Parts: sequence; C-alpha cells; structure tokens
Amino acid sequence: MAHAISTPVYLDRIETEAFLKNKGFNGHDIECILDLAGPVARSGRDVWPADRVERLASRAYWLGENEVHSAILAAAA
Repeated sequence: MAHAISTPVYLDRIETEAFLKNKGFNGHDIECILDLAGPVARSGRDVWPADRVERLASRAYWLGENEVHSAILAAAA
C-alpha cells in the first residue's frame, strides 16, 4: 500500500512561542521545546518542524494528544 507524502509544516519562532504559550507552557518549557525540536533553516530563517513541536507538546500532562494535534494544524494554517 502506497503512503501519500505530505509537505512538512514549519512554524517560525513567534508562531511556535504563541502556540505553546496559548497551551499553558511557561517560558522555560517553551525554550526547552524549542531546543529539543531544533530549528531548521528554510529560506534563510530558522523555523521549527510542526510535527516535532506537536510530539513534544503532547507530552504535557495537562494536554491531550488530540488537543495538541488539532491546535497545531490550526496554528500552521
């Protein structure tokens, strides 16, 4: 069975910080997620892969994985 290849979604630092702050993360948590997700350079600027941010954020005890998944898709739109 063939799998469709989706185009990766990237968020800039401002989008990533706003998304995480809106989900209840404090500044230290946000920096940790940014470090662990690791920025990648795209078009001469640092961006964060939405799937990595989602995977890390979904581990927060106060959030459900589905809540983060649907919210990150909206943030990337």
